[in-house]
Amino acid sequence: MILGAIILAVIELTGVWAEDLSVRAYFDANNVKVGDPMTLTLDFIGEGDFSELHPPAIGKAANSKVWKIDQASAKTDTFDNLRRVNYRVRPLKDGVIWFPAIEFNCGDKTLRSNEIPVHAKPGDGVEIELSAEENAMPPIPEADGEAGSADEWFEVRRNLHSGNYAAAVEGLNAMAWKYGQTPLIEEAMVAARARLFGNPYEELPAWRVVARPLLKHPLSKQLEIVGLWLLTAVIVMVALGKTIKHFAAVAIITLTLSKPEIKVGEPFDFLLTIEPQTKGEISISRVSPSERYALNFTGSMEQVSDKLFRIPARYEAPVEVKNLKFKVSGMVTERTEINRSGFRMTSMSSNSFMEETQGLSITVKPLDPELQPADYSGVIAEGLRIMEMPDILNVETNDVITITYKLGSAKPVFVPRGYILPGAAYRWSELEWKGYVVANGMSKTPAVECCYYNPATQTYERAKTGGTEINYHE
Repeated sequence: MILGAIILAVIELTGVWAEDLSVRAYFDANNVKVGDPMTLTLDFIGEGDFSELHPPAIGKAANSKVWKIDQASAKTDTFDNLRRVNYRVRPLKDGVIWFPAIEFNCGDKTLRSNEIPVHAKPGDGVEIELSAEENAMPPIPEADGEAGSADEWFEVRRNLHSGNYAAAVEGLNAMAWKYGQTPLIEEAMVAARARLFGNPYEELPAWRVVARPLLKHPLSKQLEIVGLWLLTAVIVMVALGKTIKHFAAVAIITLTLSKPEIKVGEPFDFLLTIEPQTKGEISISRVSPSERYALNFTGSMEQVSDKLFRIPARYEAPVEVKNLKFKVSGMVTERTEINRSGFRMTSMSSNSFMEETQGLSITVKPLDPELQPADYSGVIAEGLRIMEMPDILNVETNDVITITYKLGSAKPVFVPRGYILPGAAYRWSELEWKGYVVANGMSKTPAVECCYYNPATQTYERAKTGGTEINYHE
């Protein structure tokens, strides 16, 4: 058995911006034969701009005698808050080997991925060299007169064939603005960018894909379309502004708290006092706070009096909110009794309102640190449970078991940002983690424990999992 050396490589990520950026790494399989192709996935997670995040060159990240990384195979996908990069990777040695953690420098931030164990079993002389087709670049398209002059296309092709890829991309961008982003120009852009960045799976920038219906027109036509759109938007906003002004005039809403001091996990009420500008009964259809982090509504809104509404809540973490506002939508209904010559009739009129309260500053004090256990996780929940779901339990010695850990409770669970459950390698979703166990003779999955605070009992409690039987077969 050969244990792959765990090294740490530093990769530069340039031009990437995101809030709370993090990275996780995983394979599509952890029990393979030497030379088998695996897919390595790197997920860069955060709210921000990923348009310049091209597949980083990770060849130096692992020992070349243990791992073969096909940089040219890199593919990317972009989601709302995630940029996913896939690589083809093959193990070259048998045994339990670890794909190392990778550090990424992103401006003034440093990201570190997790390590990944793999059980590589002896292969049967598997050919591990990549075919020429896997490294092929997209073809350079021929100009067919669709858009652009012969001289312009000649200049682009000359730059591509001479290796001046940046100039080729610049020339194609100019043609796209002049003639419109046509399919032929798009095809040439992809070919030029692939050679510029050394990636045969290179894509167009995300904004060129999203704005394709507009960019297909020449710049002069684009400006005409945008101008018409802006004029329409101004007309709509003026009409909407008048409507909102009318709605807002229907009621004045004040936001206060039921207690002057708030602590983590302690219940309190938001109080909405509504002063309608006309007589009538008030009904609320929707209430939306401007900041939801760590805020947990513990019950339904209740009407205390004609003008007073309470919303039970609690904060699950120490926070300082500078300007919390509520957007309140509802209706004021007025009933009028008409009684003439013995004829009785009730008429009803309703006015809708949509109003934003004034800002409210809130400081949520933390739990007393002197009373906290040393291993307190920061998790707050009522009756917390940890569920573990191993992907396999019938194994060979040294097989890698991937375990999914999930937190659950009948009530909402609060988990601090960036928290990793003990025993897990990386976070998968808000309440879910993935961890690895090498079945090296252990009879049960290892125990995992989380110390959390129960606001219902105002005590620190522990949730545990583990102890699932592992069966060996050789």
